[in-house]
Amino acid sequence: MGISTKFMGYNIKSPIVVGSCGLTSNIETLKKIEQAGAGAVILKSLFEEQITQEMNVNVKVYSASFSGYPEAYHYIEEHTKGEVISKYIKLIKDAKSNLSIPVIASVNCITASEWLPFVKMAEEAGADGIELNMFILPSDISLSHEDVERFYEDIVHIIKRATSLPISLKISYYFSSLTRFAQKISWLGISNLNIFNRFYQSDINIDTFDTFPVNIKSSHDELYNTIRWTAIISPEIRCSLTAGNGVHKADDIIKLLLAGADTVQVVSALYDEGLNFIVEANNKLESWMKEKNFTSISQFRGKMAVKKNKDASAFYRVQFMRYYSGIE
Repeated sequence: MGISTKFMGYNIKSPIVVGSCGLTSNIETLKKIEQAGAGAVILKSLFEEQITQEMNVNVKVYSASFSGYPEAYHYIEEHTKGEVISKYIKLIKDAKSNLSIPVIASVNCITASEWLPFVKMAEEAGADGIELNMFILPSDISLSHEDVERFYEDIVHIIKRATSLPISLKISYYFSSLTRFAQKISWLGISNLNIFNRFYQSDINIDTFDTFPVNIKSSHDELYNTIRWTAIISPEIRCSLTAGNGVHKADDIIKLLLAGADTVQVVSALYDEGLNFIVEANNKLESWMKEKNFTSISQFRGKMAVKKNKDASAFYRVQFMRYYSGIE
């Protein structure tokens, strides 16, 4: 009996993939993640906005000294960008030198042109793949849903031309037709689709009129939306599927595999429970498989997806007909 599975074309020893976070930016912690039994790791994302912000800060700091010398601004911008990327390339090299599991570089991007040189450098540094963590909040009324979808498609096309590395695309559920889009994007030759990315959320202080971040970590309640869409999307796409967001218990790994996921991404559970969560989740998966007489994940993966599940209509239902219709 084994709990190995496929991820971005690689055979991995466990379906648990540790997602991009602060834990995956430190070599010593990365070693512990592998020792705990993770199948693969996504390095902490390099944010496009992060580079832009650091460039703007540096330009502001030195603006008085370089007033009247526009070429100096360009130098500062390029130097800052190069320094940030160089640190990330070193992280890739260090991770590959110390780990035997797949190491995936991650970029949180809103444009493609800025990332072409980085993608090549990541490939040369030894990264086993690239995760594109992309999101456009569909708030601009001048953009149609076709415009939004085309944005994702264009970036995938551009990045694929720039590298031979397998690509994982991490998306949200904010699409007019999520299943259709997931299927269409999988046809473009990506190796993996990752649902769902987690967003920055804000609250308002009614006394100071400030905004502040909330719900940085996921809650277990978010799992059920992930289960629904995993069960619906998994039979329709032509690439492997990673499901995450709301995973806080060992049983959640099994549920998402039953719904059709090839791998399950965890982050918040590791902050709440520690890296031992990976050990416990792998042990639970193995004991559950033994109890159910499964010798491989392939024997039950997708068993509860919509095309195999006799109760599939439950995943399409959005109203509480059975439970609340008779309450007055």
